[in-house]
Amino acid sequence: MNAALDRLGRWCAHRHWAVLAVWVLVLAAVVLASRAWAGEFANDYSVPGSESAEGLAVLEEQFPQAGGYAGQIVFAASGDGAVADQQAAVSGAMTAVGALPDVLTATDPFAVPSSPLVSADGTVAYGPVSWSVVPGSLDEAYLDQLDDAVAPARAAGLEVEYGGGAGKIGHVTDDRDSEAIGLGIALVLLLVMFGSVVAALLPLVSAVASVLAGLSLVGLLAALWTFPDTAPTVATLLGLGVAVDYGLFLVARHRDQLDHGADVVTSAGRANATSGAAIVIAGSTVVVAILGLYVAGVPFVGAMGLAAAVVVAVAMLAALTLVPALLGLAGPRVLARRDRRARQAAVAADDDPATTAARLADLAARSDEAHERSAFARWGRRVSDRPLPWALLSTAVLVVLAIPVLSLQLGQVDAGTDPTTETDRRAYDLLAEGFGPGINGPLSVVVVVPDGTSPDDATTLLTNTATTLGQTPGVASVGAPNVDQAGDTAVLTVVPTTSPQDQATTELVQRLRSDVLPGVPADTFVVGTTAGYVDFTDKIAARMPWLILTVVALSFVLLTVAFRSVVIATKAAVLNLLSVGAAYGVVVAVFQWGWGSSWIGIEEDLPIPAFVPMLMFAIVFGLSMDYEVFLLSRVHEAWSATRDAHRSVAIGIGGTARVITTAAAVMVVVFSSFVLDPDPTVKMLAVGMAAAVLIDASVIRMVLVPAVMSLLGARAWWMPRWLERVVPDVDIEGSAHLARVADLVPAPRAGEEAVTPAEQRGPAG
Repeated sequence: MNAALDRLGRWCAHRHWAVLAVWVLVLAAVVLASRAWAGEFANDYSVPGSESAEGLAVLEEQFPQAGGYAGQIVFAASGDGAVADQQAAVSGAMTAVGALPDVLTATDPFAVPSSPLVSADGTVAYGPVSWSVVPGSLDEAYLDQLDDAVAPARAAGLEVEYGGGAGKIGHVTDDRDSEAIGLGIALVLLLVMFGSVVAALLPLVSAVASVLAGLSLVGLLAALWTFPDTAPTVATLLGLGVAVDYGLFLVARHRDQLDHGADVVTSAGRANATSGAAIVIAGSTVVVAILGLYVAGVPFVGAMGLAAAVVVAVAMLAALTLVPALLGLAGPRVLARRDRRARQAAVAADDDPATTAARLADLAARSDEAHERSAFARWGRRVSDRPLPWALLSTAVLVVLAIPVLSLQLGQVDAGTDPTTETDRRAYDLLAEGFGPGINGPLSVVVVVPDGTSPDDATTLLTNTATTLGQTPGVASVGAPNVDQAGDTAVLTVVPTTSPQDQATTELVQRLRSDVLPGVPADTFVVGTTAGYVDFTDKIAARMPWLILTVVALSFVLLTVAFRSVVIATKAAVLNLLSVGAAYGVVVAVFQWGWGSSWIGIEEDLPIPAFVPMLMFAIVFGLSMDYEVFLLSRVHEAWSATRDAHRSVAIGIGGTARVITTAAAVMVVVFSSFVLDPDPTVKMLAVGMAAAVLIDASVIRMVLVPAVMSLLGARAWWMPRWLERVVPDVDIEGSAHLARVADLVPAPRAGEEAVTPAEQRGPAG
């Protein structure tokens, strides 16, 4: 693998214009194709095989007119008035809404006397609407049409808001502010690290290109499969972070090799063979971990993981091809001006080749010495000198951070958590005020009348069922049965006394299924958005251990192959589990306990959506492996050369800590910038992933890893003999490959430019 990556890197660096042209053409093609044929994004929380899914199938078969995507037009009177005072305006508005494109049904709340769609005090009414397409896919022009349709009601003095899916019409999530802030601060961090504008820009250019291409591919895939509407945001959040990191690792390795006398093309190849190999292992671990979300058995979660995995895979491809091409284009300008001048001075004198080579070797030796004597290396030695206290202290910090996980409450985040500036939140509040909080999450009970039941007995059955449901604690009201034309299937609307995200509503769903409806002499199903989310949460909770086992096992195999050590793989799995647990604790403390949540625009305590911990685990575990691979590949490289456990830890930290710290800071900034997104779920992921990376790069990589490595000593690299014969030798740090090619490039002669001898070598690759 190292040799192949070396050839690829040298080829891309030498033929940089051709590679850049291909990237531009491919990027333009996928972006234009996505704009022409991209599919729609919609949240589908259905769980195959669950009661809600089976009941929904019955409902769609017997009540095809009830299909489509639902929303509400909510009308509220101001002052002491009543909505009925403007009945004509409301009816006219609903008629106009029904005439809009893509609208299947639009029900006038005053269509029948004593309508259940009008609140008891007459101040609020709502008209249910269903669309043939996902309302969120409709643009601002459609929203203007909807506004025109309800204009008579607003002109009559009524407040009109759009609830449910209707509240998402014309609502385009714009993360450009988050992206601009994240990339802007990342540029500053990279400038501080590299001291070169060119070097700082290269990872950002690669990140923007790869994320744009990846998102375009996700858009095309959305035409074939259903992706959640937050999938592009999550993919962007993760893609930007890993793409900048991968570019950063390659550029840092490339500059280090230039300091050791390599020319640009050769150095680009060697960076691909070493850091590029680490990127392949680390990126593959991230992709495998995210695709492990399919273990959940829930299409929503699997599709979210697939979208992120596509973008990460494209980021890996960009790192291995686009970054070397950019390095070839940049030439010596990737070095800081001071370093370029030092190298020019070393080769400018009219000396013999041996003297010039000696000067370059002296520069390289000083660079190596600076790494080993850096503040990070000194820190590594300090931890290595007293590993046990540091290991205990850092473990205690992680355990304390993870304590809030003990009170984790999985639940549903609905429109009631949106900012009050959003119309769906205002509609939610109006409905709750007029009809009670349960109106925002009604349950539908589907009753299949047994074959051979007479019409009178069927009526008695449905009446008794409605009475039983109405007497159940937690039920506010039960609507009249809606019977299909054949008379063998009915739907009863049950309104809870509590809001959809309230734990009491979940308990009501479970009570109806386990205690109340089994006594009905018919097949029954509890369906609806709230019931579906209960099934979704239960499925996720049941599958979470399997996801953890799968991801940990796959990561264990990858690290065992990468480092040929079962001890390293075991250590990584344990420490990464601690890191994930601490990140979970931060999310629970901020969003469920409300610690500092107001700073990021959350004004109330929220339950944690079931898929957030699952998604976080897959992503965070994968990202933790990134830093594990990059740090330990250098430690292993030093161990192979010195056989000194303490010194190899110091050398590994000294050579990578600055890069890893900068990379982590970039990720934290990119992830944190997405707290500007109005979606509470995106805020949770942003905070959780930023906290995870911060914890991992500081407590784990800078304290716990060196402490544990020092405690283990030579035992860290233990591998059973029988397993050594089975596991392939990947040589992730490329030591063997570098040894083979070390003497291929001659030292520059006096007066020649040390970093541009491609002409001497002929075509690369």
